[in-house]
Order: sequence, then C-alpha cells, then structure tokens
Amino acid sequence: MWKLDRKVLGVAGAAVLGLGVLALVPQVSDAQDAAPPSEKVRRCVNGPGLDTHVLDEETLLVQDNGRSGLVVKVDGCRLNPHDILVFEWHGTQQICDPVDIQLSVRSTGGFRSHCFVQSVTPVGAAEAKVLAKQEFKRKAS
Repeated sequence: MWKLDRKVLGVAGAAVLGLGVLALVPQVSDAQDAAPPSEKVRRCVNGPGLDTHVLDEETLLVQDNGRSGLVVKVDGCRLNPHDILVFEWHGTQQICDPVDIQLSVRSTGGFRSHCFVQSVTPVGAAEAKVLAKQEFKRKAS
C-alpha cells in the first residue's frame, strides 16, 4: 500500500508542477509581445548631408538624414552652436571611428581651431531625436 501511495503522490506532484508551468507560459509570451522591438543602431553615418547639433563644448551630435546618429566627443577645441564646423575626411566619407574625420571649428573672426576626436558613439534614431532637442550646455569655468 505504501508503494502505491508513493507512486500516486509522485504522479500528482508531477501533474501539479506541469500545470504550474503551463500557467506561466502565456504570461511569458505576453511579456515578450508587449516589449518594444529593439532598434537597430547603425555603426556609421554617411558624410555628405550631415546634420549637426552641438550638445555642449565637447560633444557633438552628427545625424545621417534623421536615420541614426553618432555622439562625437572632442578635445582641444570648444564647440559652439554659432561657429562653423569643418569636416575633413580620411578615406571614405563615412564616420565610423575617431580616425575617419578631422574636425575643426571656424569662429566668427575666421580663426580655425582643430579638434581632436576622442570617441564616436553610435545612437539610434529615437535617441538622436531626443538629443537633438537638447539645449546647448556651457561648461562652468
């Protein structure tokens, strides 16, 4: 009798466990359906027709026709939204890495200040759109 009860309890336990797993499966699939698909972020932007937005004195947002963008960190110059940005290309007219461009700032007096591109970070179109709406932030001296 004891062996029979043990088998019955084992089968009953497995059935309860199986029902618990089946109850969780719809919740997992609903959570996956509710999650937004991840945005594909392009690693590079094409040079001609770039839109630029100066975020602060060391950070520039470069967009490729609104599809995606790059956050470019520079050193050695002070970016200003009113100055002219001069891009010089090395090789192709794509920006993927810091070595792909030489960036300069031409101030109102015609003085040209070279910038050293420290990093290039890809961002998606949604994040680039949010960054483009930011006001210019001047660093505290």
